[in-house]
Amino acid sequence: MKKVRSWLLVALLASLAVIAVACGDDDEEGGGGATQTLGGSSPAASTFEPFDCAGEYPGTEPDTSAFPLEVTDDSGGTVSLEAPPEAIVSLSAAHVEVLYAIGAGDQLIAGDLYSDCPAAAADLEQLDSFTPSVEAITALEPDLVVLGFSNPDLQTALAGVGISSLLQEPPPDVAGVLDDIELLGRVTGHPEEATAYAAGMDARIDEVVADLPAEDAPPKVFHEVDNTLFTAGPGSFVGDLYEILKAKNIADATGEPFPQMTQEAIIEAAPDVIILADEEAGENAETVSARPGWDAIPAVQDERIYAVDPDIVSRPGPRVIEALETLSQLLYEQ
Repeated sequence: MKKVRSWLLVALLASLAVIAVACGDDDEEGGGGATQTLGGSSPAASTFEPFDCAGEYPGTEPDTSAFPLEVTDDSGGTVSLEAPPEAIVSLSAAHVEVLYAIGAGDQLIAGDLYSDCPAAAADLEQLDSFTPSVEAITALEPDLVVLGFSNPDLQTALAGVGISSLLQEPPPDVAGVLDDIELLGRVTGHPEEATAYAAGMDARIDEVVADLPAEDAPPKVFHEVDNTLFTAGPGSFVGDLYEILKAKNIADATGEPFPQMTQEAIIEAAPDVIILADEEAGENAETVSARPGWDAIPAVQDERIYAVDPDIVSRPGPRVIEALETLSQLLYEQ
C-alpha cells in the first residue's frame, strides 16, 4: 500500500485522533481529463534560491550570542535553552526542511517517518510522530525536540526527563510559515540565516503575485486532500495559498480550515479547477470524472483536473514558494 505523505492529511488525522505516547520501542494519465503532476519551480527572477530537495544544504556555525534564550511555543509554554541545541529531533518533515534551509541541518539527528527532503534527510534516524516513543527519543539524547502537532502528554514526558521541546503547529496562513521559520532560526542559533531566508521567500511571493494575469472572474477551485472530500479552507495555510493567488476557493463557504465537503456541495459550487493532492491514494482525472454527477462540473468538462505532489503543497516550510508557483501555473494555465 502506498504511503500517503500529505502534511494536511496528517494534520486532519491528528485532529481526529488522540495521539498516544508510547513508552515502548518505535515500530510505518487518465482518459476523463488531463491529469498533470507538477513539481518544478519557475526560473528565479531574484537572487533568492528556492528550496530544492536535490540540493545540498551544509550547516553553518550557530550563533551563541543570544543565549541563554527563552521563547514561547504554540502550547503557550516557555522553552528555555542555555545554548544552541546540538542534537535536534524533529517529529515533523516540514520542520526538517526548514532546519536544512536555515543552516541548522548539521544539528539534526532524527526526523519523522516522512522526512525525505532534502536528500541529506535520508541519513537521519526516523521516528514515528503519530505514536512517539519517549524511550526511543531519549535514547538519541537530544537537547531539543520539535513537534508539528499538539501532544501535551509527550511534551510533559519529555520535560520529565529533562528534554526541551518546541511546538510549532501548522500555521493559519503563509505569513505564519515565515514567522515560524524566523522563530526556529532564533531557537537553533541561526537568526540571521532564518530572517534572510524568510525575507527572500516574502519577496518571491510578491513576484509570483505580480506575475498573475488580470482576471475579471477569478478561477474557482476545489482542493482535494483525500477521496472522502476533506479539503483546505479559511484558516489553513493551504487555503491561504489560494487567497494569495486570487483564486476563489469553494471551501471558503464552509468557514472551516479543514472541512469535509459533500459531493452535492462541490457539484453546486461548480469549480473551474480541481487540484488533487491524493493521487497516491489512486485518485486522478479519470476517477474524479467518473464520480456520479461530477460531469456537470466545469473543471471536469474542461479537463482541468490536476494532480500535485502533496508534499509540495501541504508542508508549511520552504517549499511554499514551489507550491505557489505550481498552483499558479495550473490555475491560470501559464
